[in-house]
Amino acid sequence: MKKEMMRIMTIASGLFTAHGLQATNIDHISSHCQIKKREFYIYFESKEALIREIIGGWISKSGKHLRMIPSFSFNAVTELQSYFSFVEEMLTNLTPGITAELQTYYTEQWLRLSYFRDTEIFPFVVRNIERGLSENIYRSNADKLLLARLYYYQVQAVCHDKFLLQEMHRLFMYGIVNHKGLQFI
Repeated sequence: MKKEMMRIMTIASGLFTAHGLQATNIDHISSHCQIKKREFYIYFESKEALIREIIGGWISKSGKHLRMIPSFSFNAVTELQSYFSFVEEMLTNLTPGITAELQTYYTEQWLRLSYFRDTEIFPFVVRNIERGLSENIYRSNADKLLLARLYYYQVQAVCHDKFLLQEMHRLFMYGIVNHKGLQFI
């Protein structure tokens, strides 16, 4: 049952990304999943419940990744590079249209994402900067809170464009490392 639920969520995520949350209805999802509409309701009570599960899955996967990255990263630079790659992959589905629809029509899910950003992502970036400072590979004058806020606002501005996001990540990295840290980029 879990496998079918995940399949429906994956297909629905693609449809939401391509057509938007409001334009994608249960009939479209059922058709693309090659299931009857009543079968959809075996797994999800509504489209909102499906969206709640998709957001919950994204938050869970992202949280696990954020907790794992430091343990398998050689240093703060490789930790941040791993995080950047993950963010670039995860944000491909969070288009400006999806963001606007979540804010407007699925406020509870938007608030869940915002809470995750504020309580998990922001502290992760701060801890990474602290790590880089302690390893003496980030600039000694780095203001960790300012840089974390700056990073957050920059991601918000460019998250819809993978090329811009990658370039922003590159510039952010070059902006915080010192001479010693450059060797790890």
